[in-house]
This record gives sequence, structure tokens and C-alpha cells, in this order.
Amino acid sequence: NALERKYVFCLSSATNRNYAKYIEGTAIGNTMSRVLVKEPEGDQAIRIVESKVSRIEGKFKNVFISYNAVEAAIDLSSKYMHDKYLPAKAIEILEKTAARISSEKKKNYICTKNDVAITVNEMTDIPTQDIEANEGEKLLRLEEEIHKYMIDQEEAVEAVADSLRRARVELREGKRPIASFLFMGPTGVGKTELAKTITRVYFGDKDYMIRLDMSEYQHQDSVEKMIGSSDNKGYLTEAVRKKPFSLILLDEFEKAHPKIFDLFLQVMDDGRLTDGEGRTIDFTNSIIIATSNAGSNYIQKEIVKGTNIEELKTDLINEHLNKIMRPELINRFDGLIVFKPLSRKDVVEIAKLMLKGVGKLLKEKGIFFEINEQGAAKLAEEGYDPKFGARPLRRLLQKKIDNEIAVKMLSGDIERRDTIVLNADGAIEVRKAKEL
Repeated sequence: NALERKYVFCLSSATNRNYAKYIEGTAIGNTMSRVLVKEPEGDQAIRIVESKVSRIEGKFKNVFISYNAVEAAIDLSSKYMHDKYLPAKAIEILEKTAARISSEKKKNYICTKNDVAITVNEMTDIPTQDIEANEGEKLLRLEEEIHKYMIDQEEAVEAVADSLRRARVELREGKRPIASFLFMGPTGVGKTELAKTITRVYFGDKDYMIRLDMSEYQHQDSVEKMIGSSDNKGYLTEAVRKKPFSLILLDEFEKAHPKIFDLFLQVMDDGRLTDGEGRTIDFTNSIIIATSNAGSNYIQKEIVKGTNIEELKTDLINEHLNKIMRPELINRFDGLIVFKPLSRKDVVEIAKLMLKGVGKLLKEKGIFFEINEQGAAKLAEEGYDPKFGARPLRRLLQKKIDNEIAVKMLSGDIERRDTIVLNADGAIEVRKAKEL
């Protein structure tokens, strides 16, 4: 009443989220006039941040901030830091940059755009600095790097590598994820393995993968589980908020509820989602890979017949996918990749890769591992199943190799410097090291 009668003059502030939650539509909200204070951008943001530069330079002696550094702080923070606002986030970046340079004891140093990019990289884990020569070389050889861990599936590997190269030099639409793919094919042919390999090769660490089993999101209330509510955090939105530079793997995508499909339609269109607390979560630095077993029997039959891949894709969309997902969602994927069933030759090469992985683990323990080609081929033949791909092989190697080695190590039959030999029969032998 006092406010209505102008007995009291009041200036108050609230964030957009809190205004909507606590004030909008209430008596006090209807009494007070709402004044929107927008986030500054462009030249206005530059002028505000420039007014703070002298204070930062005074705090960190022998460090000077260039105009390019100010501009970079604003541009990069706008692009990659969506949970903070200008001008505060740009000022924070410049302070952190000056502090780092000052700690390196550099004298009369002028901060550059790349110095600011390094700071943003440290704050977000997103590689924003100029492409170094070795990283550029790695991107050019991405297919080769992926094939160190992945056998065959050339089309899938090439499509993914092309998208990642475009994304790294920013030749893509800015409001969409780095790339989005729908991997289709029978079980055990490498769909999930390729996603893991991309995480390891491109992001540099397997921890950059966010994995969701979509069979857990089959009900209508799954939306709240994924994006959260005012009381609970959503699994997906919270994971991406904490790690925006990541690969999101959606296993068995076809099992999700249609409301979940609508969420990802928005993500692939706008590159963002609003979580249950009203925060905007940025997906533009994520890769989205959905896997599906839909039509896997059909794929196996048609590949054996020699059906053209493009013709196979058309039939898959019309006869299988359209019965599960809306056409607009299917069309939002950058690529629909069909994985071929594994041949016997592929399984032999996969067996060698798996055995090399065992060898790396043993090397860390100071134990050597020798692989006989004939023995590896015998294990591959025993573990080959055209219906289940490489999965029976993995179980076989765990039973015949991993378990056998574990028993021998625990019983003291294998010690440091010894050599474990996979012989021609696919069995384990131990060659003791010479005494020193």
C-alpha cells in the first residue's frame, strides 16, 4: 500500500529466473514497474570492459591488455560461457589472464587474443586457442588415428572426421551442435566403439563422454529426469552444463519416449535446452551420437545381397525409422550412418586390437606379451558370430586370456620381466625372465 500511494520510493533488483519464480504475478510485482537491464553486447560491452582495463593493469604490474584481448574476452565468453554474463565474465577472463602472465614473471608483456583464448580453454575445457601445428596435423589424419582403435566401417569414420574438421575451423552453423549422427546397424559392429574412439582421439580423454541408455527414458515423466525440475537437477542438462565440450552418446535411441525425441529436435535445431531451473544449457560444443538397432536384421540381409548403401538408407528411413521417429527429427541429423555386419577378416583384426590392449596393461606392470598371429586368428574364429558381431569375442578373450593371466599372476606363476605368450593354439604360456 505504501508503494502504491508513493509514500515510499523503492529500487530493487532480481534475476530473470527469480523474478519469474517469486515476483511475477504477485501483488508487489503488479505494483512495481519492471525495468529490463539487458546484457551489453558489441561496442557497448567493449567500452564497459575497456573502462576496467587500467584497474587490472594496476593490479598486475608489467602486464598490459591490448584492444584485441578485450575484444577476444567478449567474443569468446559470449560464445562459450552461457552460465555467466557480460561485462562481468569478460572482466573475469582478463583478470585471470593477467594473473597467469604475471605469475610467469614476464615484463612489459602485452596480452594478446591467444592469451585470452588459453584462459577460456582453462575455464571451460573448450580448445579455443589457435590451432597448433600438431593439432592441425592430428585433425588431418583423424581417420588414421580412429582406425588405430576401429576396424573397417570406412563410411562412418570418414563422415565423422569431416564434421570434426569443419567444426574445429568453425565452418558450421553456429547455433547447432558440432555434429549429430544416427548410427544404425546390428549389435556388436562398432557403433558404440566408434563413439568411444572419437571421445578418446578428438577430445583427448574418455571422460568427455556423456552416455545415456535411452531404454531408461521410455516414459512421459522421463523429460523431467533428463532436464530436471525446480527441485531436482536433470541428468543430461547438468552433465552438459558442467562439461559443454563433450560427446553425448544416446544408446538405443529408438526406445526413448516421443517427448524425449522432441527435446533433441530442439537441441539439434537451436543448440540449447532450458533446464528445470530456467537456465539455458549450451549444446553448441557437443557432438551428439545416437545409436539404433532398428532394422538391423534388414541391414544384415541387404548387405549380404550387395544392396547399395544409399538405397539401403532410403528403405531404412521409409520402412523402419519413420514408424519410430518423426521425419523432421530424422532430417536434423547431419548423417545417418549404416554400419555393416563384421566379416571374419574384420573379427581377426578386432581380436588383434583387443589383445594389444591386454599387452598395454601388462606392460604397465612390467610384464611382456607376445601374440602369435595364428593363435589370434584361432580365437577370432572361435569368437565369431555374425548375429552378435564382436561381443562374443570380447567375452571369449576375457574367459581364455584375461582370466588365465589373472590366475597365474595371483598364484605367483607370472612376475615382473616375464613374458606371456599367446601360442598358435590360442592358449597362454609363460616364458620366465632370465635371472639378473
